[in-house]
Amino acid sequence: TLDLYPDTTVTMALFSQVTNGAEIRRKITDGTIAAAVINAQMICDPFQVLVAVNKAVHLDKLDRKKTKTVFGEILFNLSPGNNILAAYQKFGVQDAKSQDLLVVLLNDPKGQQLEQVYSIIQGTRIPLESLRDIVDEQKIIKLFKIPDAERKVGGLLDVGVCRMATK
Repeated sequence: TLDLYPDTTVTMALFSQVTNGAEIRRKITDGTIAAAVINAQMICDPFQVLVAVNKAVHLDKLDRKKTKTVFGEILFNLSPGNNILAAYQKFGVQDAKSQDLLVVLLNDPKGQQLEQVYSIIQGTRIPLESLRDIVDEQKIIKLFKIPDAERKVGGLLDVGVCRMATK
């Protein structure tokens, strides 16, 4: 649950070797999948996603989203910039032959939405702890333009979350 909105629950599931990215993106666009489906290489820790979810839910409740859906807002909030399309391209589902995806669902206490997503995704569900083995630190450093000196002061997660929060 989120501290600001205790009635909102967050469920995350990590999938590896997903081969049907284009189909997943189509199903997100047409509303079949009600979830944020994130390129797992761009996430260094689940906390990073929780920060984006918290902000997205808050803006949704205030009716001040910059995107059409709360799930699009989650992707947008992960990005350091203000370009929605760029955020979707960097943090969203890719057309790659095989990719790792992090699925974020809201208010799914019985797991029904997760089961629906699980039936669509052609890949293997793996423990969320495996995220640290998937992250592409160099891509994150490049996207967030993090200099060496800043990384020495705080870890990659701290720097990324600070950039997200101050956007």
